[in-house]
Amino acid sequence: MTSEKEAGYRWVILSIFVISQFILSIAGFGWGSLAPFLKKVMALNATQIGLISSSFYFTSAMIAFPAGVAIDRYGVRVGVILWLGLTGIPLFFLSFIHYYYLFLVVAALSGLGYGIGNPVASKGLFIWFDQRTRGTAFGIRQAAVTAGGAAAGIFLVYLSERMGPFSAIRIISLMIIVVMGFAIFFYRDPAGDGTESGRVSKKLEFGVLFNNIPLLLLSVYMAMLALAQGVVITFLILYLNEKLGYSLIMSGSFLAILMIGAASGRILWGMLSDRMFNGRRKPVLLMIPAFSFASITVLTCWTREWPDWLLMIVVILTGISSVGWTSIGLVTVSEISDREKTASAVGLASTIGWSGMFISPIAFGSLTDYFGYLTAWFSIAVFCLLAFILCLFIPIRTRD
Repeated sequence: MTSEKEAGYRWVILSIFVISQFILSIAGFGWGSLAPFLKKVMALNATQIGLISSSFYFTSAMIAFPAGVAIDRYGVRVGVILWLGLTGIPLFFLSFIHYYYLFLVVAALSGLGYGIGNPVASKGLFIWFDQRTRGTAFGIRQAAVTAGGAAAGIFLVYLSERMGPFSAIRIISLMIIVVMGFAIFFYRDPAGDGTESGRVSKKLEFGVLFNNIPLLLLSVYMAMLALAQGVVITFLILYLNEKLGYSLIMSGSFLAILMIGAASGRILWGMLSDRMFNGRRKPVLLMIPAFSFASITVLTCWTREWPDWLLMIVVILTGISSVGWTSIGLVTVSEISDREKTASAVGLASTIGWSGMFISPIAFGSLTDYFGYLTAWFSIAVFCLLAFILCLFIPIRTRD
């Protein structure tokens, strides 16, 4: 295939990643939308609801780094198929399971597939797009993440109210499986794309990654922000419905607004970093936890008597900061790491960072059951403040 045809085909590749990410994100961000219905149908408490999301993100975190290493070594195509298949097929079987503990196990299996997403998409877009177009491609793909989350806030609530949560899970799983079939036929690695090999080089790779102090500190910073992200997407609907008295449809709409804010944040932070700060990432990395701390603190103290339009603003700011940080985080990871080991570095950062995603729902649910929402939300605000403090000490030196 000529290079001109290769240049045209990369937009097919981008469409595969965008469509896949959009539908997968409906599933990945959908636990909060499903929570009120699963809680009622399966007679669960807040701790058990949090554990579902935690089990999903636990396996996502555990698989990210080994998946990144494998993708760097063997190529992206197989990774794309596994990404879709290992998420969609377990979700399909999950839709028939009503026993809670088996439900947890299968939800965790679907998380294995979902966790492949960041390293496979980052590597795929890295090898298909050049420096002049790569930033745009990454931004479009990242916007699909939050667009899927916004869709989950309305689509899954709508399906669950009319058909039940298990039918909603089944429908989204079938959508993922259809996209997997599309990827099998149309995704390929670019001509001449080799994979690194050799056991000695792999040992050196691990040494370089684990001795990269800025990368490790940035990963911990990401984990702290992921604590807030995991709680917001899992419990916002329950909080607004149970504590503040909003209807499920209205609460789902606020989750959709949150995800729209998150999509805007993923674009906004990159533009600020590139243009206002001339490519420096640290000022933006400091702004994000500051905004997150402020917005979550206000959300913690919210009462039903305050105006809904003000709550909309607070929810948007929470989305921009608490959920909209991942794009600038991944860009920074790629810039402070070896160019040839992009997927491995992103995988390592995702494994550490996603630890916050699987720890926070179960911890937040337990705090809510024993102490109430006020204590639980305040604890999340504290971690945002800690992320700000940690970022002050991260020596970020990005490469050209």
